[in-house]
Amino acid sequence: MMNFSIPNWPEYLNKIYQNLAPGGYAEIQEIDVMVNSDDGTLGDDSAIMKWSNLLNEASVKLQQAYKKIDEFKDMMAEAGFTEIVDRRFKWPTNHWPKDKKYKELGVWNNENIAIALESLTIAPFTRAHGWSVEEVHTFLSSVRKDLNNPKIHGYWPM
Repeated sequence: MMNFSIPNWPEYLNKIYQNLAPGGYAEIQEIDVMVNSDDGTLGDDSAIMKWSNLLNEASVKLQQAYKKIDEFKDMMAEAGFTEIVDRRFKWPTNHWPKDKKYKELGVWNNENIAIALESLTIAPFTRAHGWSVEEVHTFLSSVRKDLNNPKIHGYWPM
């Protein structure tokens, strides 16, 4: 999840490329900020989507805009990388998938986001949106409720 901390991805990728030995490679694993759903169970009015959108807006206001994972392949090519392999994964928001592997991944991902949610949110929301810490905590309680709802088939693109 370096997306949250790299202010200039093209420059960063260029430095990686310049420091590789001939024949070397770099592996970038990144998660998209925007939660998705393939079956319409994640509405635009859900707390998860509001959180994703507000987090994205905050990143722009704070001049550290998040990159969509769709942008990474082109940025790597511009830095000089060749033979770029783009593999996509879906990290479920909770245990909703029927497939055993993805169900377990959803359990672990839900635990990870539960731990990280507050630290990912407080600074951007208080600094960019002017929210109080109490307002953030109140809002995050509804986000957590959505994240734990197995009727919402959300996932983070990875």
